[in-house]
Amino acid sequence: MAQSNGSDTHGTGPARSARRAILWGGLICGVLDITSAVIISLANNGSPIRMLQGIAGAVLGPVTFEGGFATAALGLAMHFGVAFAATATFYWLSRRIPAMVEWAVPSGFLFGVVWLLVMYRGVIPLMAALRPLYLSNVVKRPLPALWPLPLLVHMICVGLPIALAVRHFGPRPRRTPGDRKKSGMMGSVQKS
Repeated sequence: MAQSNGSDTHGTGPARSARRAILWGGLICGVLDITSAVIISLANNGSPIRMLQGIAGAVLGPVTFEGGFATAALGLAMHFGVAFAATATFYWLSRRIPAMVEWAVPSGFLFGVVWLLVMYRGVIPLMAALRPLYLSNVVKRPLPALWPLPLLVHMICVGLPIALAVRHFGPRPRRTPGDRKKSGMMGSVQKS
């Protein structure tokens, strides 16, 4: 089947676009990831509101727990901001590495692992280092664990839905001339 100009295979659905891929990938990832966080929080006799406030605490510090629903809402907004950033990053990478779309499931799992490392060993320590620049009451906390639950959650609730959303809602990545030549030699059929 020949590749379409951006609409679904039957020509009746909405056009594939980067915007749709990032919107749906960010929403699905954000909902699945925050749902897992709420379940984990409840399983550990915690409060989902306090967990959301903890997310906002990355910027606000300890005062976040005095803000009630306002800081919980900020934490939720920050969480979805990260989900959309992760999706936009995956989308951008998939334009440069088309195999990420063809092999969406393994790419999604791998991206979930990479995003976990970026967040837990990059962003969180950076925010902790920056907080003393604008807060006087900084509390030192150990870095979060990477294994086993965070790794599984990031593979299944972050990387996988992002990869599948980009494959389903995004336009197909363009192939380089070298890719076309290689696929022609192997006699492969162009996918829709």
